[in-house]
Amino acid sequence: MEYKTIEKSIVRESKVRNVFSKVCKKELFYTNLKVNTSSEELLKSSKSLFAYPSSIGGGSCLAISQLNAYGKAPDTPFCIKGHTDPISCFEFSPFNDHVIATGSRDCTIKLWEIPEEGLQSNLVTPLITLPKQNKRITGTYFHPSVDSLFLSTTLDYSIDLWDLSRASGGDDQCQITTKLTGSEDIIMSLSWNTWSGGNMLASSSRDKKMRIYDPRTSTTPIATIPTHEGAQGFKLTWADSNGLDLLCTVGASKSAQRQLFLWDPRQLSATSPLSSTNVTTDSSILTPFYDYATNILFLGGKGDGIYYYELERSQAHLLGKASFGNVTQSSISLLPKSICEPNLCEIDRFLRLTNNSVEMVSFIVPRKSTLFQEDIFPAAPSGDPTTDCQLWFSGGEKFKVVPHTKSMKPEGATSIYDVSEEEGGKSKQKDKLVQLASTQLNTKESFLLESEIKQEIEGWLFNTYESRYLKLIKDKLYCFLNEDSAQAVWELSLLSIKNLAVYDDQDGEWALRFNILLSNDKDYKMECRSTEQRDAWITSINAHIELKKSEELKDSEVSPTLSDFQLLSNTSTPPNQPSPASIQGESTIRPGSSLATFSIPTTPIQSNTNSPLPPRHSVLARNPSYTSLKLSSGMSNPNQQQLSSSPNQSSSPISSSPLSGSSGIPRSLSSSSLSISSTTSTSSTSSIKQSEIIIEGSLFELVPGLIWNSNIEKWFVVSSSMLYSFKTKQLKNEQPLETYHLEKALSVHKTKDIFVKIQGFSFQLSTPNRIIHLLAKTKEERQSWLSVIKQNLKTSGESKPTPIGKSPTLEELNNDTTPLDDDENNTNQGGLEEEEEDLIEGQIQRKLPGIFSMWGSSYLSLLAEDLFLAKSKLSVTPELRIQLQSISLIKKTSPTEFTLYDGSNNVVCNFRTLPPTEELDDCSRWVECLEAARKRSIDIIKMFGINEKEVLGSSSSTNFAEDIDSDSSKFLDLNSLKAGKQKVLIQIKGKRKIRVRLVKLSASSLNTHNAFVLDAGPRIFVWIGAKSSRVNRAKAIDFANRIRTKERGGKSTLIQLDENKSDDSPDFWLILGGDKPSKVAQSPTPEEQDAESIKTNIYRIGLDIKKNTLRARLGWEGTDWRLPNKELLNTKFVYVVDCQTEIFVWIGKESSSSQRKMAIKVATVLQEQPDRQDWTRITRVLEFGENNLFKEKFANFPGMLPISTTKQENKNYIASAKAEHPLPLLVSKMEKEYQDTEVIFTDINNEGSKLKIWKIEDFEKIDHPSHLYSQFFGGDSYIVLYTYMLNNKEAHVIYYYLGRDSSINEKGTSAYLTVNLHESLTGSCVQTRVVQNKEAANFLNLFKKKMIVHKGKFNNYDSNKPALYQVKGKNEIDVRAVQVDLNISHLNTNHVYILRTSVNQFIIWHGINSPKLEQTIAIDLVNNFSTESNQSITTVQEGSESNEFLNLLGISNTNNGGYYNDKLFSMEKCIKSYHPRLFVCTNSSGIHEVNEESPFSQDDLDIGSIYILDVFSQIYIWLGNRASHKTKKTSMEVVLEFVKTSKLGHSPNTTEILVVEPFAEPISFKSHFRAWDTSKYPKNKLPVQEKQPIPVKDVLKDYLKEIYTYEELLADPLPNGIDSTKLETYLPDDEFEKIFQMTRKEWEKIPVWKREGIKKSVFLF
Repeated sequence: MEYKTIEKSIVRESKVRNVFSKVCKKELFYTNLKVNTSSEELLKSSKSLFAYPSSIGGGSCLAISQLNAYGKAPDTPFCIKGHTDPISCFEFSPFNDHVIATGSRDCTIKLWEIPEEGLQSNLVTPLITLPKQNKRITGTYFHPSVDSLFLSTTLDYSIDLWDLSRASGGDDQCQITTKLTGSEDIIMSLSWNTWSGGNMLASSSRDKKMRIYDPRTSTTPIATIPTHEGAQGFKLTWADSNGLDLLCTVGASKSAQRQLFLWDPRQLSATSPLSSTNVTTDSSILTPFYDYATNILFLGGKGDGIYYYELERSQAHLLGKASFGNVTQSSISLLPKSICEPNLCEIDRFLRLTNNSVEMVSFIVPRKSTLFQEDIFPAAPSGDPTTDCQLWFSGGEKFKVVPHTKSMKPEGATSIYDVSEEEGGKSKQKDKLVQLASTQLNTKESFLLESEIKQEIEGWLFNTYESRYLKLIKDKLYCFLNEDSAQAVWELSLLSIKNLAVYDDQDGEWALRFNILLSNDKDYKMECRSTEQRDAWITSINAHIELKKSEELKDSEVSPTLSDFQLLSNTSTPPNQPSPASIQGESTIRPGSSLATFSIPTTPIQSNTNSPLPPRHSVLARNPSYTSLKLSSGMSNPNQQQLSSSPNQSSSPISSSPLSGSSGIPRSLSSSSLSISSTTSTSSTSSIKQSEIIIEGSLFELVPGLIWNSNIEKWFVVSSSMLYSFKTKQLKNEQPLETYHLEKALSVHKTKDIFVKIQGFSFQLSTPNRIIHLLAKTKEERQSWLSVIKQNLKTSGESKPTPIGKSPTLEELNNDTTPLDDDENNTNQGGLEEEEEDLIEGQIQRKLPGIFSMWGSSYLSLLAEDLFLAKSKLSVTPELRIQLQSISLIKKTSPTEFTLYDGSNNVVCNFRTLPPTEELDDCSRWVECLEAARKRSIDIIKMFGINEKEVLGSSSSTNFAEDIDSDSSKFLDLNSLKAGKQKVLIQIKGKRKIRVRLVKLSASSLNTHNAFVLDAGPRIFVWIGAKSSRVNRAKAIDFANRIRTKERGGKSTLIQLDENKSDDSPDFWLILGGDKPSKVAQSPTPEEQDAESIKTNIYRIGLDIKKNTLRARLGWEGTDWRLPNKELLNTKFVYVVDCQTEIFVWIGKESSSSQRKMAIKVATVLQEQPDRQDWTRITRVLEFGENNLFKEKFANFPGMLPISTTKQENKNYIASAKAEHPLPLLVSKMEKEYQDTEVIFTDINNEGSKLKIWKIEDFEKIDHPSHLYSQFFGGDSYIVLYTYMLNNKEAHVIYYYLGRDSSINEKGTSAYLTVNLHESLTGSCVQTRVVQNKEAANFLNLFKKKMIVHKGKFNNYDSNKPALYQVKGKNEIDVRAVQVDLNISHLNTNHVYILRTSVNQFIIWHGINSPKLEQTIAIDLVNNFSTESNQSITTVQEGSESNEFLNLLGISNTNNGGYYNDKLFSMEKCIKSYHPRLFVCTNSSGIHEVNEESPFSQDDLDIGSIYILDVFSQIYIWLGNRASHKTKKTSMEVVLEFVKTSKLGHSPNTTEILVVEPFAEPISFKSHFRAWDTSKYPKNKLPVQEKQPIPVKDVLKDYLKEIYTYEELLADPLPNGIDSTKLETYLPDDEFEKIFQMTRKEWEKIPVWKREGIKKSVFLF
C-alpha cells in the first residue's frame, strides 16, 4: 500500500512565493515635505505617525506628520524643537505610538510625547531628558518587549542601557544602567532576538564585525564575528520567528558588491556564514527589515527599489524586487504589522521617502479565498509591554520574554485553519510541520503520518513481528491492528518518548528496525518495510515532538494572574551543543550514523532566587506597564509562583475548549453525567488535556456475556477525534480502558430496544470491526453525543459540505435540528425538524458456508458503504462485513431470495427474505435499497482506471481556451460559441414533454415534427418544422430569445425560418453542411419521441479525506423525463453532468483546482466511451455563469419556463388552499401608516464622492453630457455610477434608471451593462434598479433641487419648443420637475408648474394651494435648465395668468375649469396636510391581500388588480377590468369597514367612497398622481371619455345580488357584479332545470370539460 504522507511538489513550496508590491494612489501621497537629506536617519514611523528631519532650523528640528493626513503638507510645518545641533537619530516607542526619542549631535537624548491630535504648535518641552553624553549620539532604540528599557549608542563606540522608569518626566534624570563595550568603530545598527527570548543583543559596527551581547550577564560581547569587508560597514537584523534563528547581515564586499549573509547565532565560533547571497552593485548601505509572520526579509535604502527574500534555515530565496520607475527613494520605514489589512492579504506596508514626498507601498500575497489567512497573519504585537525593566534585569539569563500579541483576525471572519481542506482551508499541523522541516530540522523529506508497520510481540518461546498500523494524530502516537481498525491497541504521548534508536547493522532486517524508548523505560520495537520508511518515521516523530514542545513553550506563562506576559524558558542551544536531532551513541547503537538515538531534551521553566526590584510606573507605555498595574493591585511576586514551579507543574492560561460555544452542546446539559470542559486544566501528567476535551460524561455500554449481556456505566471522553472510555471519572487521567479513532468509525445513529433493563436513550457507534451500543440518560444528552461524534465522523470519507465558519447553535441542538446524517442528498432546510435517517437494516436469512448449505438467521445493517452481518441486533462484533464497492451485481433469484456477486461474478452471499404480500414485497425492497446504495458507493475514478497522480501532477491547465485550440472536436467553449467560431444545433423535441437537447450539426438531424435552434454566435436561426406543434415552436422561440438576451446581451440577430415557406437561407444550410435537402426526416414522430428517454447521470467530484484522495461518485441518476433540482449543485464541488449527447462540467466557485482537473479527466473518459456519439462535446460552465442549454437539464433554474402538456399528477400531499384573511386584518393594513426605512447616505458634495452617467443607445452605454447630469429623458435608460469613500476605501452604487417610455431593449441593455460595469470595479459595489416616478430617496438626493425629467428621447429634444413641467414632491429631496403634455388639463391647484416658452424664457405658475417648498425649489429648477445668465423668469398666480400663458395652453382663460382647480379642491374638502396613499388589493397569492404602494405612480395601476386611493375626504376604488369578481367585492367591503373603524380620522359622514372605471378616470382622481399621461391608454379608449365616479354602495349592491333571470344573463353587457365564467350559478332553481333539463345535483356529476359545451348550447358562456 502507499504511505500516507504530506507530499511536497517539485516547485519549491512557499506560501508567499507570489507576493507582489502595490503603491497607493497619488491622492494618498504625503507631498511638499521639507526633508534634511543630509541627516543620518531620514524616516521612522509608528501606527499613526511618521517623522522625518526637517530642513527648518538647520536640521535640528524633527517634523511629525499623521498617517491619516494625506496630501500636501504645510510649507512651514510644526516640529519638535529641542536640540541645538542637527538631529542624528530618532525612534518611536513600540508601546506608545505618540512617544518618540531623539538623539542629536549636541550629545543629548530627549523623549517627546506628541499630542493625540498631532502638533498644533512647535514642541519644545520634552517628556524626559537624559544626561548629556560626552560624544554625539549615533543611535536610539527601544526594547520590543520590555517597558522602559531604552538603548543609545554614541561616538565612544559603546551601547548604553537605560531604565526610563526611574525618570518621571520633566528634568528628572536617570543614569545608565549598563554600558556595553567592545566595539572599535561607530555602531551602525542593533537588533534583539525579539521572538526567541528578548535576552540577546546583536550589533553591527563600521569595524566590519558583528558582536553579540547578553546584557544581563556581561558588558562585553560573548562573540565577535568578522563579516563584510566593505569599508562602509553593514547593518543587521535578527530573524528568529517560525522556527528560524538567524542573524541577517547586509553589507558589501571589497568590490562594492552588496551582500546578504545568514549566520547561526548558536554557532558563534563559525568564521563563515551559513549562506551568502549577492544582491546588487551599489554604493549605498541597505537596511534589513524582518517580517516575523512570513519569514520575509526586506532590503531597502537609497536606490530604486526594495528587495525581498524568503528565509529558510540556511538559505535566502529571492522573491522579487519592488521597482518604482525613475523616482528613487532616500529611505524606507516598515509600519507596524497591526495596521496591515488582512482582508486584502496585505502582509507588510512600508513608507517610502522620495525627494519631497512619502508614499505607502503594500506587499500583498494573492489569495482567492475570503477566509482569514491565519498562516500568514499570526498574532501581531499588541503595543503593550510584556514586562518591565526591573523584572527583566533581575530575572537572570533564564528569564526570557517575547512581545505581547493580539490576533489580527477581523471580527466575524473565519480562519483558514478552522475550515477543512476540501472546503479551502488548511491544516495548522501540516503548516507547522512543513515550516519546522525548512527552518529547524533542515530536511526536505516528506513527513510520514500513517502507514503499515510491524511490531515485536512477545511469545512463549520466541518473539515475532506482527503487522500493525501506526498513525500520528496531533501529540499522540496510536497503534491499530490494521488500517480499517478504529480501536487502538496502544497509544502514547509524544512527550513521553525519551529517544528513538536504530541499530548498527546496516544490512538485513536489523537495518529496518527502530526502537521507541519511553521515559518509564518501556519500549516498542518496530520494523519497517524499507530504510526510507524507517527514516521517515523517525523524522516525523521527532518533528511532531519538536512541534509539541514549541506549542507548549508558546502557551506557557508566568502565572494565572500574569496571563498577559509571555515569559519563555531557555530553549536556545548553547554553542557547539548538538541539536535535538543529534546522535548519542550507546552500546548497541551505531555511532556516527545519521539516524541514531534522538535525544529529546526537556525544557522546564527555570527558577530564579533573585528578588526583583519594586517596579515603577511607566511614563512611556500608552497603557501603563502591565507589571505595574498588577503589582499595584497587591499581586504577589512572580518568582514566588511560576518561576519556582517544578517542570511537572503547568499553569496554562484559562482557555476555551475547541468547540466551546460552537460545538453545538446545549448549556442545559451541565449535569453530573455530562460536562463540557473549557475552563480548567489538569496537570501535564494527564493522558488527556482538559482544554482539548470536547465532551465528556457518563454513559452505559452494552457488554456481552456468556449467558446474558451486562449494562456497565463508564466515563467517556471525546478529544482530538478520539473516543476514550474510563472506568470512572476519577480515573480519566490514567490509561483509558479503550480508545477509538472516530475518523475510522463508519457511522453513529439512534437505536431502539437495545437496553431493556434500564431507561434511557440509546445510540450505536459502528467501526469496521466493532459495534458499540451506548445509552444516555436523557434525550438531550444523546443529542449532544451524536452531534459531537458526528462532527468527527464528517472528517472521514467524503464529507458533506457545510457553510464556512457555520457551527450548530445551542438552540439547534436543544431543538434537535442539527443534521445527524451525512446523506449527500439531504434537502432539509435549517430550522426544520429533521427526521432520523431511514436505516437499511433488519432480520434476514443468509446461506451459511458449508457442504449442507443451511440457512441461518442474521441481522443485516447498511452502515455508510458497508454491509454488516451480525447474529442479532445486540451483537457487538459483526460476523461478516461486505464492502459495497466490491459488489458488481445484486440479482433477485426468486421471489424471496437475492444474491450478491463480486467483480469476478463470484457469489459473495445469498440472502432469503420474507415471502411477498399485497402490502410489501420484502425481497424487492432489499434489492432496490441495496442497489441504490451500491451505485452511490462506486468511485468512478477507480472504475475508469484514472491515475490520480498523473492527472493532478500534469502541467495541463483547466483553461478551455487552450484545450479548444488543440482539439475543438472534443470541447465546446461558450466564448468561442459567442464569437461564432463554434456552432451548435439544438433540437426541441417531444409533444407531451418538451425537451431540449444537442444534436449533430447536420441537415440530416432536422425533423419536420420539431423546431430547431442553430446557434451560430452573432446569428441565431430558429427552424420551424412544418408539422411541429404550437408548443414546440413556442419553446424554440423562447429558448432562442433567452440565448440572445441572457447570453449575448441582445446583440445577436434572431432569424426565423419556416419549413417550405421561408427557409431558403443559404447561410443556414451552409452551416449545416451544404445545400438544402429535398426532404427532411419524417421520423421519429412526436409520439415516438415521447416514448424515448435520455439517461442522465450526475457525478460529484469531492475529496475523500479518509484516504486523502479525490473521489467521483454518482450524485443523481435518472432520465430527461424527471429532471433534478439545481439545489443538487454545491459550490464546494465540481459536477460532471452526463446527458448522453452533452457532457457538462459544472465548477463551483469554492472548488479546488484538483477537483476541476479531475472533473475534466472524468468527462474526457466518459466522452471516449465506445457507445458515445463522435460529435458529443464537453462544455465547461461556471457557477452563476450557466448557459441556457445547461439550465434546461434541471427542473428549477430561475428564468426557465418549462412547457409541458402532460396531465399533472394529483398528489394527496399537496397543501390545501390558504384560508382567507378576516376582514379586520385587511382593514388593519390600511390603518397602518407606511414607514420609509431608507437611510440617506448619498451626498455628491462629500469629499471623495464622484458621479458618472451613461445613456443607453444602440445596446451601448454613451457618456451623458456633464451639463445635463441632473436632467433625464423618459424615452431613454441610463446607468448612474455614484462613487464615495467608505472606511477610507472607494465604494460604489450603480443605479440603472429606466425611463417610463424607454424601449424594452434599452431597459434590458442597461441591466446587462450594469453587471459588466460592476465586474470592472474594485471595492464594495451595489446595483439598484430605479424606475421613473418611483425613484429611491438616495438616488434623488444626488440631484436634490435639480432633477428634471423630459418627455421623449434625448436625440429628439428641442429646447426651443414650449414645454410644461409639473413640480411636485413631499420634501426637498422628493421635489422634481417632470414634463407633461402642454394642455390645461394637467394643471393642478395643489402644485407648481414651469412653462418654458423658449430657450431662456420661463413662466412659473403657482397653484393657489401649492406648498412654499415647491415654489422655492421651482426657481432652482429653472436655473438648472440652462447655465446662461440671460434667463427670463416670470411668476404668475393661479387665476391671474397672462395671455401668453393661456395661448400656449390653448385656452382663453382658466375660469372655465378643465383642470383640477381651487373650486374642485374646495368642493372635495381636501386636507393639504394629508398625503395621498395608494393600496393594491389582489388575490395573486391565492388569498386576498391589501398592501400599500409607496411611492406610487400611474404605472402601478394594473387592470388585473384593484387599487384604493385614499385622499382622506374621498377614497377612490379603481376596479381593474380583469380582477376577479370576488376581489372587487372584497375591496369594496374592506374600504367600507375601514371608513367605519378608521383611527386616522375618516368617517362615513366626512369621507366619500367612490368607484372609478379604468381609462375613464375623473380629473380629481388623476390629480393625485405625478405627471399623468393618457398615452398609456389602450387605443380603443382614446379619445379619453371621463366618467364621474359612482358611490360604492350603488356598485356593491350589484355584487351582492345572487339571483338573475335568464334574460338578464343574456344581456350585453352583463350586469355589474356578475362573474361571466359562472353564469349558471345565478339562475333560479326552476329556470336552471328548465334550461338545462337536469337538476343541480345531476349537473355537478358531469365532468367540467363537458359542462362548457352544454353552457355554449344555451348561450351561457
